[in-house]
Amino acid sequence: MKGTQLMINALRGVFCLSLLAVLGGLHAVAAAQHTLTGELTKPQSSGPALVLVAGATGKTGRLILEQLRRDPRFAIRPLARDVAAARKNVGAEYAWVAGDVTRPETLGPALTGVSLVLCAIGGTERSGPNSPEFVDYAGVKNLTDSARAAGVRQLVLESSMGAGSGGGLLGMVLNLFSGDALKWKAKGEAHLRASGVPYTIVRPGGLTDDPAGQTGIVFRQGDEGSGRIGRADVAAVMISALANPDALGKTFEIFSDAKARRDAWRTGFSALQPDPR
Repeated sequence: MKGTQLMINALRGVFCLSLLAVLGGLHAVAAAQHTLTGELTKPQSSGPALVLVAGATGKTGRLILEQLRRDPRFAIRPLARDVAAARKNVGAEYAWVAGDVTRPETLGPALTGVSLVLCAIGGTERSGPNSPEFVDYAGVKNLTDSARAAGVRQLVLESSMGAGSGGGLLGMVLNLFSGDALKWKAKGEAHLRASGVPYTIVRPGGLTDDPAGQTGIVFRQGDEGSGRIGRADVAAVMISALANPDALGKTFEIFSDAKARRDAWRTGFSALQPDPR
């Protein structure tokens, strides 16, 4: 009887080891399928591409939703910490999904089936769990890593003018009162660039609530320009970068310009220089 029990235990051990080996092989296959090269891959289906919008309850995020819903190329999945509040305060017509960029375990389910990501998150306090350290850096890092695991085709990130250079004297003041926002945004940008996820990083100037299309928009690079721009125009640029090969692997600043033709910017992505690798 004792010998029989020992044989059963041994067989159980062999079965468990075999099962672990099979699961490990499946995990390796899944990881191989999600190996990213930084290039825009073809969509998996011919229907509208599913876009996850992070920061959808914020000022820029709401404008992104309004503009995306008019674009037949995309289906929308807005992300919210509190779905009930988002439905009430932003709109019940959207297919909200629960998730929090500061809690990476919530992002995998939210990204299921997602092809593209628009990220318009930002810290809302100087210190604490909603500060730039935990949102603009850790939140972007978590979202990037989860997007990579999900095989997302492109992540478009809203950052800020001054994130590359520190913003000079004005940036020093901003960092002082915002909890080093530019510093943490720069670290979030760097993680995204190094991740292998195809990306576009948009750095708007000072944000206003002006309606979209009131002036032209100019693109700059090298973090040398300055100016202001409406959130609605930021939303338009981010959406135009989606699934746009000319926008891939590029970081650039955007500003309003009354002298520029209003729609000329839409063909300006190809003139931008790609980020160094």
